[in-house]
Amino acid sequence: MRTKNLGLLWLVCLLAMPTTLSAQGKAGAKAAEEVFDFGKVGLEQEVEHTFHFQNTGTDTLEIKNVQLTLPLIVTKMASQVKPGDTGSVTIRLDKPRKHGEFFGRVVVNFKGEDSPNLHFRVEGEVVPPIAFHPFPAFFVSTQRGHEKMASIEIVSHEAEPIEILRVEHTSSRFTTEVETLEPGRRYRLSLTVKGDGPAGRMTDTITLVTSSREHPFLKVQANTILNERVHTFPDAIDFGTISTQYLKAHRQAAKSLTISLMVYQDGGEDFQISAQTDVPFLELSMSQAHLKDRYEVRLGVVPEKLKSGEVNGTVVIVTNDPEFRRLTIPLRAVIEGSW
Repeated sequence: MRTKNLGLLWLVCLLAMPTTLSAQGKAGAKAAEEVFDFGKVGLEQEVEHTFHFQNTGTDTLEIKNVQLTLPLIVTKMASQVKPGDTGSVTIRLDKPRKHGEFFGRVVVNFKGEDSPNLHFRVEGEVVPPIAFHPFPAFFVSTQRGHEKMASIEIVSHEAEPIEILRVEHTSSRFTTEVETLEPGRRYRLSLTVKGDGPAGRMTDTITLVTSSREHPFLKVQANTILNERVHTFPDAIDFGTISTQYLKAHRQAAKSLTISLMVYQDGGEDFQISAQTDVPFLELSMSQAHLKDRYEVRLGVVPEKLKSGEVNGTVVIVTNDPEFRRLTIPLRAVIEGSW
């Protein structure tokens, strides 16, 4: 038994030996570092780095080629590295660059079948000169009589600090305010919908006037919705294009064409509605939420009633609310081919 165990131990040692020999035999290379993280850089900012490695073998290493993830390029490298010496490959993050996180690879291939390859990683994030978080647009919805606020953070990655001089817009539906988080670099733009004025959705443009020579005017889109106490979501229905030929070939696909229309009564306790439509191919069904302040109206397509052409109809909601007795929701569709 002892002899058998010694034999197994000797076999394990033999299997482990090639890894050691490859690092100390005729061909070998050891990297000083494997990852370069350049952090956050702009579209034009210079990014260059040198990877170093040591020849741990007994033969001279000759670089055959270097494979890189675009837009990385090689700007300088040692073509030959003698045993015991240190070699290097210098790379640059070239242009054009895309916004977002970057994960690149650098593979150094050496001549000779026994020569190992070296693998390096380049990581970081390419940011625009001026970034908006989460994005350069507001999406704010509120009920009549209720204020609603939202904020956007503005971060400058320009070389020179910038200042937001003023905010310009023509809407009376909302107010704006700018707060300095880090002078010259970070600002917070807040928008408050006042909750009065005409109901419905509106899109306005907010202009930030800055001290930046490259970006003196920054545009932010303000998408706001002011809902009445009784309202629907969505406020318009679009079925898009419905192909009868496709539905005939895929009969189950008609179920996926069902659209839900939500009807709300803000603060409602015993909200009651009925629903009807002038669109022949629709079948309506509805259910009330347990809080009794809203309904779901499901608009299902009956394929056998489809007729070719453009459809412009309505869904009418009749309620027991004394102020909002009737809601009319526009509906459109394009039918390709008749059933």
